[in-house]
Parts: sequence; structure tokens; C-alpha cells
Amino acid sequence: MMQTTANRYFFFPFTHITQNDLDTILTFLPQFHCLSISRDFKKSKNLQQLFDEGKIIPHFLSSETLAPVEQKAEQFFAWARMHKGDENNLKLLLKDNPYFTSDSDVAAIKSQIRGNKKEGQDSLSDDLSFQKDLLFLKMAQLYDEQKEGIDFELKDLAQTSDALVSTLRGLENFEKEIKKTKPDNYTDSGTIMIRERILAWSRCMKAMKLLNPEEAAPLFITTNREIFYYFESNCKDTINILDIDNIKVHGNRCENQNLWQDQFEGYLTGAIEGSGSNGNNMPEVNDRCSKRGQIKVCNFVGGDINKIFNLADKHISVCLIQLN
Repeated sequence: MMQTTANRYFFFPFTHITQNDLDTILTFLPQFHCLSISRDFKKSKNLQQLFDEGKIIPHFLSSETLAPVEQKAEQFFAWARMHKGDENNLKLLLKDNPYFTSDSDVAAIKSQIRGNKKEGQDSLSDDLSFQKDLLFLKMAQLYDEQKEGIDFELKDLAQTSDALVSTLRGLENFEKEIKKTKPDNYTDSGTIMIRERILAWSRCMKAMKLLNPEEAAPLFITTNREIFYYFESNCKDTINILDIDNIKVHGNRCENQNLWQDQFEGYLTGAIEGSGSNGNNMPEVNDRCSKRGQIKVCNFVGGDINKIFNLADKHISVCLIQLN
């Protein structure tokens, strides 16, 4: 069986990292790797700071690799803006080949976009499949960024509404009613095209030589339960390594977090490597921190694992992390 390096954690299959992802992963783990279909983190002050602190280890695309992908994405948006207000005709045009539904649809939309292309400038011209996967992930990343922005706006709106209701009605029964009616999430972009995201992500990782079947595999990290359910439903065998529904953890500003993470990392590594980790050596939280989370680690074998990761007779380890 393929060994897993538990101290190399790779966030997947999303290339946009939400604030919820950051809060959740960095509560449990000291750092993690990620794939980004961007040049750098300069547009995100928060991500740049975490990068500078060594908590995020990004794998960016080179300028020559990213340039044609950004060009094609911009051509699509320009094409979509041109048809804005004429959605009925646009729907008829894309009825048979809607964009962003499968790998072949990228080629379909590209054939409709008449972009200027200078000979020799596209470093991916010899690898059209890689370019299509990058374009797919770029569009997915932009989609997820927009969805998170909508979430923030809706939450701000909800807070404003809560404050108004509180002022008008007083605080006597207000807080209980808000807890009953307030949703945790407003959008669920993480459930869109799960298999296509995983396929495109894994192919890009291989093309960039970030995944090598001959080397120790990373521990794949996700905060999305639907991703985990996908592997449970589409793999031949599932081996449950770790499953803790309610574990006390430290908040990001707790002075004891670093020590706890070191202890937990040793516990996690032991569980994955099968060196006898059990509940008796689980690190404890002995201060006033009240935050709790859940973590589940499984080895997945066969089925879609073979097709997606090209790992015949091997397994991958996937870790689901969430905060309660």
C-alpha cells in the first residue's frame, strides 16, 4: 500500500480558500498546502499574511502558464457581457453544450469565442487537456469567490436586520428567535460538479508534478462533507482510520494552540501510520477554550480512486475537518 506523509496536508479540490476553510483547517493543523489558479496572493491581504507566516504553502502557476488561461476566461466573460439582456437567445445557443458542465463543454465554448491568439505565446498549446482543466478550475475559482462574496453580503444584511429587530423589539426574546431562524450557510457552491472538480484538480496536480504515484502521498484535507461523501459512495473499499464527532480544540488566538496542534499532529500521524494511536493519548484542552470540532480520516481504495488518481492497488487518505 502507498504510504502517506501525514505532515504534508493538501487542501482539495477547491482552488479558492474561503474564510471558513481557513478558520477550520488552521484550528486543527499548523499549516497546509494548496493549489491556486492565480499568480500570487497579493489581492488577498489575509491569505498573503498567512503565506508570510508559513501557515499556507501555495502552489501557483507560472505567468506563462496562467496568461492563456486568464485570456480565455476574460474572453468568456466579455462574450457573456455581450449577450447580457438577451438571455433567451443565449440559452438557445448553449442548449446543447452549456458551459461549465463537463470537460468537453470547455472546448465547445472556446470554439464560439473568437479570441486573438499570437503564435507561440500559448505555452500550453501542446497540452490542450491541461489547458482545459486549468480553465475549468479558474472558472470554478471565480465562481466560488463570487459565492463567498454573496455570503458575506447576506450575513452583513442579516446582522443589520438583527440589530434593527433588536432595537424595535428589545432583547428579551430576540436572541432565542434569531438562533432558531438564522441559517449557517447561504450558498453551497461546494456541491456543484464535485466529480468534475476532483478530476480537473487531480489532473492538474499530476501535470504540475505535485502528485507522484511513486512518492508518499499527502493527506488530502477538505472541510466539505459532500466531497467526503463522494469518495464514500464511489470507492470500492473504505477503511475508517479516525472518527471523532466532538473534540475540544483551541481558538486561533489561544496561547495554547501551537502546543496543542503539535500534540494533535503526532496523534494524527500515529493514527494514519497505524502506530497505535487511541483515545488515551488524545491531546486535551485544559483551559477555558470552548470551541469544538469534528475530524474523520478514511483510506479510500478502488473505484473512482483508480480512475481519478491513477492509483491501481493503492489508496489515498482523505481527512474531513469541521467546526461545530
